[in-house]
Amino acid sequence: MKSPKTQAGKASSTAKLSTSNGVTAPAMYQNDPRLWAAWLYYHDELNQNQIATLLGVSRASVVNYLQEARANHYIKISVRSDLLTSIKLAEKLKETFGLRECMVIPDDGGLLTPTQRIGKAGASLLEGALNPDDVVGVAWGRTIQALANNLTEQHLSNMYVVQVVGSQRSTSDGFSSEECVSLISLKLHAKAANLHAPAALSNKELRDALLSETIIQEQFARIRSCNKILFGVCSIKDNSLVFASGLTNVEESKYYISKGAVGVIAGRFYDADGTWIQGPLDDRLVGITLDEVRQIPTRIAVAGGTDKTAAMLGALRGNYINMLITDEQTALSILERA
Repeated sequence: MKSPKTQAGKASSTAKLSTSNGVTAPAMYQNDPRLWAAWLYYHDELNQNQIATLLGVSRASVVNYLQEARANHYIKISVRSDLLTSIKLAEKLKETFGLRECMVIPDDGGLLTPTQRIGKAGASLLEGALNPDDVVGVAWGRTIQALANNLTEQHLSNMYVVQVVGSQRSTSDGFSSEECVSLISLKLHAKAANLHAPAALSNKELRDALLSETIIQEQFARIRSCNKILFGVCSIKDNSLVFASGLTNVEESKYYISKGAVGVIAGRFYDADGTWIQGPLDDRLVGITLDEVRQIPTRIAVAGGTDKTAAMLGALRGNYINMLITDEQTALSILERA
């Protein structure tokens, strides 16, 4: 490392002020030793003794300056999310299932819910994956809502965020598919394309009649133009979102369970091998199909919790996912069963 005087010289400017030991401090720091100490420590990687010499103060004063800098939000500390993709679990999932990308977040001992933590990690990954002119399909989910809440604002030209499943009632969490689309499009300053139809109609005849309407056909053309899709994965347990949203009920799901269903994506049931199981709900559902999901180039799943192991394993085997964000315990569970 270069000497302290050399480091200080790198940060010099035309306007100076003097410290007690004669070393000049840049006026850009506005006479605030906390800011100078924070810069030298975190940016130039000087140690506390070197900084004390530069500032002409004791090492204890430098410790106080750094503590005050953190308390006053002079600095922002973050973990590079791209490094999480290189840990062994993520690499093993990529290798096993041919994923393009995978992020596995470390276990926190149960301090926070997987939904919130995975949603936040998903926001970080999504931000790095977006490009101008993207058409991003969005299926609802608790992790999708958490992701939307954690997105930072971006301005990418000519982007669409598209609702890929019709509307259903808001859950006790207070969200629905159109709300997820609205929030994501707002954060990304993108155009929102909602699907103006219920997710599930009362019968096939009514569904077919609605799908024949010109406006609905135009909206489905937008869905089929998606080059990215973002979705959660539902289990078939009684507390699953697929039931809480009113999309279907436990009684109707018995048909799918009898056929070996293990999970649900965008309202569509599939078995342990990822094969789409078509049944009574499909006849009245308004939304993207699993065959159409598989045709989208970038398929981002944001899901976790060991209760979803079977559902996520089936989705991976069915090639519905090529970018995955999950948690450590779920990743371990998936690999053990795979």
